[in-house]
Amino acid sequence: MNYLIVILFFIQGTTYAQKGIVYYGEIKSPGMRSADGPDLNSFLVFDEDRSYYVTAKDSLEEIPKTQAIYQGSNEQQVVYTGDKTSRYGEQVYFNRVQDSLWWSQRFGGNIYIAEKRPEIDWKLQPESKKIGNFKAHKATGKFRGREYTAWYTVEVPLPYGPWKLQGLPGIILEAYDEKKEMYLYFKSLEYPTKNKTKITQVKRLESADKGWKTIDDFENMLHKSLIKAYNGMVLRAERNGKGKPEKPVFSEIYIESFE
Repeated sequence: MNYLIVILFFIQGTTYAQKGIVYYGEIKSPGMRSADGPDLNSFLVFDEDRSYYVTAKDSLEEIPKTQAIYQGSNEQQVVYTGDKTSRYGEQVYFNRVQDSLWWSQRFGGNIYIAEKRPEIDWKLQPESKKIGNFKAHKATGKFRGREYTAWYTVEVPLPYGPWKLQGLPGIILEAYDEKKEMYLYFKSLEYPTKNKTKITQVKRLESADKGWKTIDDFENMLHKSLIKAYNGMVLRAERNGKGKPEKPVFSEIYIESFE
């Protein structure tokens, strides 16, 4: 009997220690009203208790720093260059035990935020579709000013997803807002995986600040940035003898508008 208990304990422990990895594409294009941004590689590595999402990382792309990687449509041309990536990229670390997120984002330099896990009031929908080899179910929910559609699979019954999206009864394979200005699409999934990528706390350069800003700090930074940009538009309009420009709508400039 003692041997049986030991064997069962070992099997249980092995199951909980299983790690998986999902590969995605991420297109982020605020203000473009469609998925017209740079198409970057990303991945989500996870186990029972934690997940680690990374995108816009140098080593995930094969594009020289000086090369343009996207040009917009005829109506509005936008050029993105390889400097959209960095050594560690943009990262999101989610710890279920601590019910918290830690993440980094490029915003006038890298910023680092720690926050309690944002609860998304997902509505599970009856629709389903095939994504890769998985049956995916539809859910909709509002997150920081945008309505998102997410497609998740209960074949991997863990509440993780790309970027900051989480909280569904299965792992999210695809997600996008109503304009597809944030568009995350599935490439492949390995679960369990032998991939040695570590599930780690957010990495930062030695020269970066060591502390963590709050989500309120981040929201205030976005508002100040918008005001600064608008004041610059007003000054340029005055110099060119034009009328006062219309103030930009916060939710049309940033992916997270907190409305």
